[in-house]
Amino acid sequence: MLQVNGSTPYYQQIKQYIRNLIQEEGLQPHEQIPSERELCEQFSLSRTTIRLALAEAEKEGLVYRVHGKGTFVSLPKIDQGLSAINSFEDTMRSRGLKPRIEVLSVEALPADLVINTILQLGLDEELTKLTLLGYANEEPIVHYESYLSQRIGSTVADEAVQRAGAGLSYSTFELYTDRCGLKPVVTNQTFEAALADPETANLLQIQEGAAVFLITSLVYTENQRPIEYKTAHYRGDKFKFNVSRKHF
Repeated sequence: MLQVNGSTPYYQQIKQYIRNLIQEEGLQPHEQIPSERELCEQFSLSRTTIRLALAEAEKEGLVYRVHGKGTFVSLPKIDQGLSAINSFEDTMRSRGLKPRIEVLSVEALPADLVINTILQLGLDEELTKLTLLGYANEEPIVHYESYLSQRIGSTVADEAVQRAGAGLSYSTFELYTDRCGLKPVVTNQTFEAALADPETANLLQIQEGAAVFLITSLVYTENQRPIEYKTAHYRGDKFKFNVSRKHF
């Protein structure tokens, strides 16, 4: 029942009702929830209020909508631990998802003061930029932009194109380990909440301004030199991250 005189807006109460249908009453992924009309009649609310509730539920990743068919329960978010670095393929397959990587572009870039400094390269050393899109069950969920020195970047990019053409999934650290013999040992990462800009929204098939995780990585090899600088945008409606922390 709705709280008529409570402080919680009706649309938020309907969103919580939808959450309860999924979490407590056991609606399964891809199962249809009551229609807008049914919810309007059940709670005696306007269609505007119901649509707002459904839009909020969709933003949170609880449901997805199919035009002309209705609203359906989404797959659970991918819960990714932060205690170790795992490949994209292993992360997806361990959750029963089919991974795929698409190479969007390979660019040879002139030296960039900021990136060359981050990678501890000579200030005149050219770069390779590799842009990838990661899919789970053919749905885009993460957008990567990697920068490497052109000395190894061209080899890594060639391998990426070959594997993508063969339908294989991979992570960039697998490429320079296999092709260049450079084994990553430490990755420093920062995590930020961000909003999808028009380009990111288009690639990830989400609304402009939707929530994303912006993860910046700097990968070091055994000789303690950085090899890859990478930014990644993860869909906020598809991922959550967990970490175990000690008390001191």
